[in-house]
Amino acid sequence: MPRRVPRAVLDVDHAGGVTTLTIRDGAAGLSLELHAALAEAAAAIDLDDDVRVVVLRSRGRVFCAGGTVRSDAGFADGVAAIAALRVPVLCIVQGDALDEGLELALACDLRLAASGARLGLTQLAAGRLPRHGATQRLPRVVGKGRALAMLLLGECLTARAARDAGLVQSVHATGELGRAGTRLARALAARAPIAQRLAKEALHAASDLPLAEGLRLEGDLYVLLQSTADRDEGIASFRERRRPVFHGR
Repeated sequence: MPRRVPRAVLDVDHAGGVTTLTIRDGAAGLSLELHAALAEAAAAIDLDDDVRVVVLRSRGRVFCAGGTVRSDAGFADGVAAIAALRVPVLCIVQGDALDEGLELALACDLRLAASGARLGLTQLAAGRLPRHGATQRLPRVVGKGRALAMLLLGECLTARAARDAGLVQSVHATGELGRAGTRLARALAARAPIAQRLAKEALHAASDLPLAEGLRLEGDLYVLLQSTADRDEGIASFRERRRPVFHGR
């Protein structure tokens, strides 16, 4: 995949199976240009079998501020593109993730936060509604009651409160956050990529399918995995008492 998306708002780097998307200026918000850059990067990632994990991060003191007022004409939805990625997506919230910024973080699978970060939805105070999935994704993560409080009351959570609510997986000091994210990304990249993609597919489908259909999907994906070389490698490494080496085949 291209190492850099040709846009001024997003840097793309790839190393060791990990593609890192870095928003150059989180304080600038979720602009049309950033939407387009995220969508373009996601399209390239989906075509590259070497990508096993995506890390979404930002520079500056803010992860991502709210979006700008815009027309829907020719609109590329970068949040939806990130949410649709097949590989695990890790979000590094080094500063405030508010409004559309939180919606972008919710489009990721796992979230780590700096101890001073805040996460919240304040759109209703300005007579606006979330438009990038917060009303659907947030209650699936934190539960309906907490999601209602965050949305209707504009409640902003501290990083630790967000961790307690299940919105972020762990909280770190600002100086340690990047290293913690790197360790987690490398650990994810070392795991069986096909199994991870199928597990993500099954878990996301669980929110929309009746139990019987969800169990049927899980069974189908289990059978599909048995035909892969990675599955054979997992069994062989266990028998030989060594670390598995997965190739995504």
